[in-house]
Amino acid sequence: MWHPSELAYCSNLHPGETLADVEANLSRFFSPVMAKRGQTQMASGLWLSASAASELQHPEALQHFRRCLQRNGVSLTTLNGFPYGNFHQSEVKDDVYLPDWSDPRRLFYSCQLAVILANCLPHHVTMGAISTLPLGYRQHWNDDKHQKAIEHLIWLNEELAVLKDLEGRHIQVCLEMEPDCVLESTSQMIDFFAALSAANGGYPEHLGVCFDVCHQGVMYEDAYDSLRRLTEAGIYIGKIQISNAFEVDTQALEDPLSDLPDVLAQFAEARYLHQVKARHADGRLSAMPDLSEALSAMYAPGSELAEAENWRVHFHVPLDMAQCTHPAMTPLHDTLNSVFQFLSDYRYQVKPWLEVETYSWLVLPPGLQPQNDDDLIGGIVKELNWLEQRLKDRGLLRYD
Repeated sequence: MWHPSELAYCSNLHPGETLADVEANLSRFFSPVMAKRGQTQMASGLWLSASAASELQHPEALQHFRRCLQRNGVSLTTLNGFPYGNFHQSEVKDDVYLPDWSDPRRLFYSCQLAVILANCLPHHVTMGAISTLPLGYRQHWNDDKHQKAIEHLIWLNEELAVLKDLEGRHIQVCLEMEPDCVLESTSQMIDFFAALSAANGGYPEHLGVCFDVCHQGVMYEDAYDSLRRLTEAGIYIGKIQISNAFEVDTQALEDPLSDLPDVLAQFAEARYLHQVKARHADGRLSAMPDLSEALSAMYAPGSELAEAENWRVHFHVPLDMAQCTHPAMTPLHDTLNSVFQFLSDYRYQVKPWLEVETYSWLVLPPGLQPQNDDDLIGGIVKELNWLEQRLKDRGLLRYD
């Protein structure tokens, strides 16, 4: 069971590459969110860029950072180690997957994050989780990169074992599946951990999975079944990123009088990738790397997308959004509900950190985008309240 103070949101929605930026965001956003939630303490999934992580390798800076966390009532339980840097530049797209796990810089960055988390975990917490990318972007991948990635992850597991001996804290680095990446499906993740365990001579006890609900919803996976299969395969689920996506009824796209193409175009913004998966009547999936490309391809002669029954779009819309901006667009609340049902049924077997990850607040269409800090803080509070209520409905909250 979870206490409301253990529910986190990820700070990757806030711009800030430097340690000073991160500390400023704690007082600017985290403390007001906490106050509006009626809390004096709140768990957090901070994003620390490689630059900020490097700054925190100095003992004086780390000590100052711990004081800053304490002053703002933030319990650091998990880190987002997916974006290496520049997550809020004007165009990120597939650069977010660089450096990938074949690059030693990814290994070095992850080790630095582990040291920070081990030193900042609350005293009563013995295990923390760091999410990381699913090896790399599939379009840029090859066998040589794959072998190097396995070697680097085995090395990381060994370093984390040493860290546990030194600090007494178990840090789990968790691979996060994502559409169009090397590991995008549950089957791929299970197969990879089997290969990784074979190469390691046993399950790498400091590695696991971060389950992003939006990503697996876009993949048309049954979230309950996916989490069950991962658990039964003996793979540790260290974190679940509670995130939303949306589905598109393609019949409305084919209607020449529909305004749906114009509405969708507002979500095809320039900063992040918004992968599209389209399902056909026979269950087959088509894919486009970005929503803007999907909209362009929709009306091309012989387009597979035009023949699909519906699309699912990788865009993290707010959790509490009952309806999207068009009747033909539907949030994936059924996928989220499947996750909560899994957590209820497996409450005695798994307890991942839960982290709201709606990083796209600042790139939502104009009518949905927060206009100021108060709007953004209010939106975050609504999402956390929404998550708390869903857990409460299933008897998964404690208030002691």
